[in-house]
Amino acid sequence: MNDTDFLKAFESCTLPHDQFPRHAYICMAWLVLRRDGWEGGVQYIRDGIRRFASANGAAPKYHETITLFWARVVHHAIALAPNITDFEQFIAAYPHLLDTTIITQHYSREMLWSDAARHAWVEPDLQPLPADMIR
Repeated sequence: MNDTDFLKAFESCTLPHDQFPRHAYICMAWLVLRRDGWEGGVQYIRDGIRRFASANGAAPKYHETITLFWARVVHHAIALAPNITDFEQFIAAYPHLLDTTIITQHYSREMLWSDAARHAWVEPDLQPLPADMIR
């Protein structure tokens, strides 16, 4: 599936849930943030994940802080390598984007799974994000 078809399937929620693993999530964020920039891209990501979760019976699982954390990490990596136009090359250059434990370097379990973090952006309580990653 090419990038356009992938995003269309994500937007229309016809992408099977099992075809949206971590790799696909990061790819979606990369495509959208490159295309739309931060403001438009982050809103697309929020809306798309909410819609996708709802269509797959997982609407209560949407988590604002996790969504924004990963969008910021991907956006930061894009800023470091704006000339990479192939996602597989991008992931090869930034394999840490597939490491789900990165977020635990910044957030305690209690903070990350709090109602506040689920519903709105909360700042990390363990290690702040790098200054050039904050939007």
